[in-house]
Amino acid sequence: MDKPEKIYFPTFDPNFLDDHAKRIVNDPKIALVEIVANAWDAGADTVRLTWPKDSVPEVLSIEDNGIGMTRDQFLHRWLELNYNRLKAQGDDVIFPSDNKESHRRAFGRNGKGRHSMFCFSDDYFVETWRDGYSYTFQVSRPSTISKTPFEVNLIDEVKKEGHGTKIWATLGRNYLPILEGRDLIGSKFIADPSFSILINSEQIELASLKHLLNIEEIKIEDIGSMKISLVDTTQTSRTSNPHGIAWWVNKRLVGEVSWKNFKDTYNLDRRTIEAKRYTFIVEADPLLDTVLEDWSGFIDNEKFQKVRSVVEANIKARILSFLKDIHKTRKVSVIKKNINSLSKLNINSRYSIGKAIDQIQSKVPTIQEKILEATVEVLVNLEESRTGYFLIEQLSDLDPDELDQLSEILDRWTIQEARIVLGELENRLKIIEKLEQLVEDPSADELHEIQPLFEIGLWIFGPEYESIHFTSNRTLLTVFRDLFEEEAPENLAKRKRPDFVIRSDSTIGVYASNSFDHRSEVSGFEKVLIVELKRGGYKVSLDERRQGEDYARELRKSGKVQKSTNITVFVLGSQVSPDLEELEEGETIVYARPYASILQQAHARTFFLLEKIKELKREELFDPEIEETIKTEAQVKLF
Repeated sequence: MDKPEKIYFPTFDPNFLDDHAKRIVNDPKIALVEIVANAWDAGADTVRLTWPKDSVPEVLSIEDNGIGMTRDQFLHRWLELNYNRLKAQGDDVIFPSDNKESHRRAFGRNGKGRHSMFCFSDDYFVETWRDGYSYTFQVSRPSTISKTPFEVNLIDEVKKEGHGTKIWATLGRNYLPILEGRDLIGSKFIADPSFSILINSEQIELASLKHLLNIEEIKIEDIGSMKISLVDTTQTSRTSNPHGIAWWVNKRLVGEVSWKNFKDTYNLDRRTIEAKRYTFIVEADPLLDTVLEDWSGFIDNEKFQKVRSVVEANIKARILSFLKDIHKTRKVSVIKKNINSLSKLNINSRYSIGKAIDQIQSKVPTIQEKILEATVEVLVNLEESRTGYFLIEQLSDLDPDELDQLSEILDRWTIQEARIVLGELENRLKIIEKLEQLVEDPSADELHEIQPLFEIGLWIFGPEYESIHFTSNRTLLTVFRDLFEEEAPENLAKRKRPDFVIRSDSTIGVYASNSFDHRSEVSGFEKVLIVELKRGGYKVSLDERRQGEDYARELRKSGKVQKSTNITVFVLGSQVSPDLEELEEGETIVYARPYASILQQAHARTFFLLEKIKELKREELFDPEIEETIKTEAQVKLF
């Protein structure tokens, strides 16, 4: 005997919608915005909200003059869970023939926004009309387990002209103060001539982007074009001016405006006037498919991460430029407040103080102007003391002949030029003098005495090594450490002096400068300098020069340098075999030189200081902000 066929249906717990629609039915802010968004999607040009003035049970309602729905359309859209708006109605909003039109793209996608009224009550009413008929429905949530998560009952059907939809309910929970609701709606939608919202008959001022500055359009491959703009919130008339980064999709704000999720604002403190004044607007319509269903943020997928990376890079670059302008304005302000003291200083002292102001602001971008002003005051006092009284005391000790000689020097050079030249000359001559005492001494410690002197005196080997970009490179040194591991003495002193490799008869140092590609990114090494110092009394022969060739060969075999890298090797000793010549092979050059020859070369190099003097004269040392401010203030006093 066949059993009768029976179909079983699932049942729904009363809390099903809380899980299905989540914050849409639990957060009054999200619910209110969703209600307005539904009117936008319906092609309305006017939306009227009636909102209780306090939390007592009163009727709240929203009425729009959108396209409305027939009975069948309403039942289809309301009763279908996860209703696909895009598939059923398309992406573009359809306007009634007598409404103001603009190009709108719909916010809705899965129909969950229609449950928003459940945030305020367990049942609500919907009246919708078009094509000469009006239909009124009651929508309710069951209080117990049911065959349906909500019920829809048709309670009225009458003839009615026009088009629109009205939804109302008695406020039972989640009351939102009317002022908060007004500001909330105003901040979530961009002002559109075809869309106006009234709450209790008072027009809501929507977010205006008419004060956008520095609009830049960026194109992201395989995603689309977006605009990033700056808005000055002090130019808007809204009472609530959020600041930070605002993501807008189809003229609706996604999430909140904030610096919170921005990885690096270059120390732009949220409490500062500048951070509170400006907001970055990102119009990211191509990200519509990544917006969360409640519009509280984006799905953190590969597409969104790619867009965010490009957007953040753009904003970071602007913030750097932005801070530069702020720093200049702040600098001029503190200069004005110290104008009398600064005017009494010489131009070199003013230049030094100007550079100090720049460096302080660079280190502490959000330093308060009051603190910066006090710092400048201290710097001025120190400069007055250092350049005034101490100099007077020194001049009083000179005899008349010395004063005449000083006058001749000052006729030719400025104090700043003389200070740079004499300081550099003194340092170089001290290095030469010390090397002359050590290099020929067999008992000299080349590791702790000689090699460090050559390290700070790379200029001895040629003007190209004067660059600060030539530094000791421990990574390349590992090649030689591995090569000489077996013969290295026990006191290799790796921990004490990791910048050198020590052999039984010599010490090796390696220095390198980086090469850069067309994007100014480091792309390897442009040049490598290897210096091997033999102990005092050691004679460099063909074997030692070949050893230098081996160093370059091992370095290239290691894969740590490119084929195009220039490698120069100096093998230095007390003596060099007379017939030993330099070796040049491709991008490698090996020199064998006696210490005496190198020191003679060092003496010659000191004369290149004249080039530094010429360069200094081409660049007049003055601080533009200080000098311009002093000039301007002096002109003001004349009038």
